[in-house]
Amino acid sequence: MMKKNFKIGLLGFATATIAFASLAFTTKQNTNNNQKTTKMEQFTPQNAAIILVDHQKSTMDWIYSQDRKSVENNLKMLARLGNDLKTPLLITTTMEDYVGPTFEGIQKVAPTQHANRVKRGGTINCFLDPNFNKAVKELGRKKLIIAGLTTDICLLQTVKGAVAEGYEVIVVSDASGSMTKMADEVSFDYFRQIGV
Repeated sequence: MMKKNFKIGLLGFATATIAFASLAFTTKQNTNNNQKTTKMEQFTPQNAAIILVDHQKSTMDWIYSQDRKSVENNLKMLARLGNDLKTPLLITTTMEDYVGPTFEGIQKVAPTQHANRVKRGGTINCFLDPNFNKAVKELGRKKLIIAGLTTDICLLQTVKGAVAEGYEVIVVSDASGSMTKMADEVSFDYFRQIGV
């Protein structure tokens, strides 16, 4: 009974989180000095995919821009959403021999997705890796919910790559992080400028 209630609560939380994110996902365009507001279609578990970029042993140790425990909890929640709601979840890592394995919390709640992760050879923009690019296309979703480490390096370049490939993107800022608050702030400003 407790597990069933948890799943119902998780579904409600996921729907509310994604709905809230999509309400915030409104862009303004300046056309001849007139402000025009364009609303994007809502991100839902049925039309979006979750991508977790380089949440590995060493990169987790580089989180100083926000509380690491909160990032860990939010990562586990994202992985659980992908697993329990059957929302496509893609995990990618870079140079595992040097950077280490995927964060254990992700491995535990999404073991199948972890086993099928895309292992990259050091590309900062994940979309430059042909295996990653193919895996994202095979998800069959044009809306991507992305979190990654570090915010100012692999996450920034991957989000930039996703937008260039024609995807709509929401960045989960509290499941990402970097060495400094300034690095996060500059990255988030850039994301807003490119419509993320």
